[in-house]
Amino acid sequence: MPIIAYIVSLGCAKNLVDTEVMCGALVANGCLLAENENDANVMLINTCSFILDARKEAQETIEAALKWKRRARKSRRMVVVAGCLVQRNPQETKERFPDVDLFIGLDDVPNAAKLIINAFNKPDESQPLPKGGLPTYLYDHTAPRLTVTPEAFAYVKIAEGCDHRCAFCAIPTFRGHQRSRQPDSVVEECKQLLSQGVKEINFIAQDSSRYGTDHANGNCLAKLLQKCDELEGDFWLRVLYTHPLYVTDELFHTLAHSRHIVPYLDMPIQHVATSVLQGMRRGMTGPQTQELLHHIRKDFPELTIRTTVLVGFPGETENGFQELLDFITAFEFDRLGAFAFSPEANTPAAEMKDGLVPPKVAEERKQLILEAQRKISLKHNKTLIGKDFRVLLEQREDEKCWIARSVADAPDVDDIIHVSVKNKRSDDTRFTNVRITNAGEYECEAKEI
Repeated sequence: MPIIAYIVSLGCAKNLVDTEVMCGALVANGCLLAENENDANVMLINTCSFILDARKEAQETIEAALKWKRRARKSRRMVVVAGCLVQRNPQETKERFPDVDLFIGLDDVPNAAKLIINAFNKPDESQPLPKGGLPTYLYDHTAPRLTVTPEAFAYVKIAEGCDHRCAFCAIPTFRGHQRSRQPDSVVEECKQLLSQGVKEINFIAQDSSRYGTDHANGNCLAKLLQKCDELEGDFWLRVLYTHPLYVTDELFHTLAHSRHIVPYLDMPIQHVATSVLQGMRRGMTGPQTQELLHHIRKDFPELTIRTTVLVGFPGETENGFQELLDFITAFEFDRLGAFAFSPEANTPAAEMKDGLVPPKVAEERKQLILEAQRKISLKHNKTLIGKDFRVLLEQREDEKCWIARSVADAPDVDDIIHVSVKNKRSDDTRFTNVRITNAGEYECEAKEI
């Protein structure tokens, strides 16, 4: 009986790349992939474990998969759970979901297909649990990989793990230490994706700005980008997830003045109140953070600045929160996301007892931040009406309308543009020029020119 797998990928784009590597391995080993769960006999769930909400989503998805498994009347079905939830707590996950057939840790990603085939063909054989702890695996351009994003864009993971121990983040405890790929491997993967018709490559890592710091040969993110910028073709290259402690003017200049690299800086600041930043172990004070941002805005005005903030961290007073809100209102980030703090096991923040912020208050503060950003975004977008932009047509809505993005917008997290195209067009013509005709908070309308 052939293995037909239905894939569910949860969490961030970094997790999605692991999913794509497992999909590539399955197909390379003769397995089939299903678009509908009812056509499959294996359901593979790649889980996220970043915050409480992510774990709840993972657990609910596993429970739904086990119901799918029990609904099988005449044929056998198998549930496989992979990813961060398994890596973080393998024994606990096994005890909670004893009917799961196979658990796959992060170091098992390259062998996922063989493990699944063996478990499917030998249902009575006991399957070992992943060892947990700190993984060491890092994929490269030789790994079979099947991209599942829309055809226009793809992600390239340039590093894995993180050596910066923010007090609120558990990722280093189950993703491991910083491990950067070799530049030639990254360049080769970019070539492969471009040959497949991808028009936008997004570099990702837990901390992209520290790329190469674990190498002894002077590799760094700016040099990697410069090398990739030499590739031929008409494409965009975007960098996601940098840390304000490790960015440099060389990086800013590379982002702002390159042929293929979009002028876009994704740099979560988390906060601007010094007491909160110190509690978070971010390595910078509030004034240092604000000075950096003003420097970028003044000396590299071409850059779209996207950030993320965390509210409700222990010790965040009303005055500290107001300082953050006032700065966001005055600085007017181009793009911004906000999260409410939730304590994570095995992190310093989970042990903090003083200055705790009630979850309800943290959520209210998050909503105030998001409301302020909505007003900023609407104000900014209205200034775009009548202006012309080059956009990437990402997904067809109908014969005359596409969803598109500008260089200022990353996939899934930023604004979108609804483009009315002149004529019916083929799916392989992705870049076009448009004029903005209407604007909302996070969506604009445009016509092709």
